[in-house]
Amino acid sequence: MPKQAFNPRRLLVVHAHPDDESLFSGHIIAERLAAGAEVYVLTLTRGERGKVKLEELKGLEGQLRAMGAFRAGELRVALDELRKAGSTLHHSFAGTRAFLDSGMRINAMGRPTKKHRTDEMSLASASTAVIAEDIERVIKEFKPDAILTYNAKGGYGHPDHKMAHQATAMAIRQYRRARKRAPQFWVLAEPGERFDVAIGNKTTAKFKRAALEAHSSQVSIFAETYSVSNAEIRYDEPERIRKANPSPLVHLRPILTFFWALPLGVLLGLAGSLLHSVQVSPTDHFPIGLIVAFTMVASLALALRLLRNSRGALYLLTLSFVSTVFWLSQTQPGSDVIIYGNEVGNIWAYGSAAICGLVMLFPRLRPGTWRRSASGHR
Repeated sequence: MPKQAFNPRRLLVVHAHPDDESLFSGHIIAERLAAGAEVYVLTLTRGERGKVKLEELKGLEGQLRAMGAFRAGELRVALDELRKAGSTLHHSFAGTRAFLDSGMRINAMGRPTKKHRTDEMSLASASTAVIAEDIERVIKEFKPDAILTYNAKGGYGHPDHKMAHQATAMAIRQYRRARKRAPQFWVLAEPGERFDVAIGNKTTAKFKRAALEAHSSQVSIFAETYSVSNAEIRYDEPERIRKANPSPLVHLRPILTFFWALPLGVLLGLAGSLLHSVQVSPTDHFPIGLIVAFTMVASLALALRLLRNSRGALYLLTLSFVSTVFWLSQTQPGSDVIIYGNEVGNIWAYGSAAICGLVMLFPRLRPGTWRRSASGHR
């Protein structure tokens, strides 16, 4: 296989947060600018949930608007430093929606993952198609030869990096449908991964270092190295990239993420239908089973609304749940009906559907308002 060459004259770089452009592609941007190419940096968020390194800036943490404005200022300075390698460097933030930094958490396996609760405008909670629309708009305006972003794993696994990859891949595929020629797709290769091109030397290192110094709230700067977490990396360490193809699954992934709700709805329908007619005793007709079944439905529907920040999974669960209940109310071959057409059966069939509909249609659910730390409790 011939060695891949990376020499675009118009390069679009898509990153999730301010400082990513310098951390992961500072060498690449400087090298392309020095070669006379035009570079466009598209930043999807303003890094509102960043954790600062400097003690005097700790007060910014948790103040999303202030943190975003501060990091946007750092980004402007960093881009000015990179422009010293060549002046044709453009920048913008994604669209007019002002996506928020999602933050991240470390799961039980020690890996970065999405937080349990994210703001509805967080990048990781936004629709992939909506973000792709913003990226495609820049592609149409800038007309790049190549586009660079994170790999499918999001580099080290940040949920915003994963979303940036998925949205960029979707934007390229959509752009390709309307036009015969689409820009090349390049992704950042992590250490140990296969790569096609390594870019970076002492010449580009001085531009990368100056750009990283502008992000001092996020990056620890040393004489020969810099650090974001614990590991120190040399400024002249090359950045490795490889050519990729945007996966056709990017259009299906947003749908597939909700499909697990279908079997969950079936199981809920079966369990509730078997429980709904249970009574305390033959002489005590208290509908304990019906209450338990309704509690199951309400709890699961509320959990999907609160934990998913979306109605998509609830729609599918309700569809399979109502279908299961309807099927169980019909006479099955060789058996009796499970849900009888009596008062209890009708209350279960229609009441459970009404509970799902109520939770689905309720305009807004914010668990934060129920906590003691919420403003209403102060």
